[in-house]
Amino acid sequence: MEYFENTQSKTEVLAKETLIFPGFYTINIRKLSNIDTLSFQEAFNTAAANLKNDYTKDKYIRDERFNQSWDQIQGEARELIIKLLEMYCAAEYSGFILYKELSYQLKETNSILSDGFSLMSRDEARHASFLNKALLDFNIKPELGFLKKEHRKYIFLPFSWFIYSTYLSERISSCYYITIFEHLESHPEHSIYPLFSFYKSWSEDENRHGDFFGAIIKSQLQLSNGLGARLVCKFFLLLIFSVTYFKYKSNDKLLALFGLDAREYYISTIKKVNNSIRKDLPIVLDVEESRFFKKLDICLLHISENKRINISNQNMLLKLIGKIPHYFTILLVMLRLFIMKSINTRDII
Repeated sequence: MEYFENTQSKTEVLAKETLIFPGFYTINIRKLSNIDTLSFQEAFNTAAANLKNDYTKDKYIRDERFNQSWDQIQGEARELIIKLLEMYCAAEYSGFILYKELSYQLKETNSILSDGFSLMSRDEARHASFLNKALLDFNIKPELGFLKKEHRKYIFLPFSWFIYSTYLSERISSCYYITIFEHLESHPEHSIYPLFSFYKSWSEDENRHGDFFGAIIKSQLQLSNGLGARLVCKFFLLLIFSVTYFKYKSNDKLLALFGLDAREYYISTIKKVNNSIRKDLPIVLDVEESRFFKKLDICLLHISENKRINISNQNMLLKLIGKIPHYFTILLVMLRLFIMKSINTRDII
């Protein structure tokens, strides 16, 4: 709580309170605390030093561009922006709470990890505070009761799932932000709200978080070396890249506000991520292979069919029977993607 600034403003009196739903996670702390940071001291020192330098400390300052009413943004555009702000706000609070708690729990057993998570929680808190103020610009006030620990319900994450999913989340977020920033810098006519001009700094923060998790991955032989590591890595990359790509249909209107084609945006982002993770992971996917996204498009068609069946007037049994062929096809396509060649600097599997 000590990281958060007072976000009260004149508009807060009129603000409508909204619920946001961050996720709360826990993992095997003993396994995390046993990570050998000494054998990979150079990687951890470099990542930790970049976090400590806090290069974006003075970047999140609301300038005169915010000193106006945003009532001119109405209708669907306003709804889409508010939805985006609420989603990001929930994600940043989730990251803040996760990293803060990990830092506290590791304080006595692994000071390097504890310090790193503390610095990352600082960044997430700063982002959340900035988003709080952005929501107030649209007369929306987040309800923050979840900050009280007794109100939280935790989800346990297996070690490898936590490391890979959090690492990839940071890398994907970094590429999300920089792609939108660079696009709006080239096309300022689509810059409908000044928050997005801060996305470069946001991207840099997320990238430094990814570097810290990259050091963790390098320190874990079961994640960085051998056939088992490559297969597990391939599974997570395929799963998370697929889920990321499947979002483009639901975010097409939002991205259209920025003048972006949703499918092209997600393809570009995934390719950027795939390139940025080469230095940390044992393999990367061959997303330049033309069949990769075409196969994901096949999955999307079958996902759409299952959604159509869900809203039909059929009874539950008939719905289930109707969806089975589509689930089977999706599984078959994903298996075919899994056996496609994966790229590594040393070898191909």
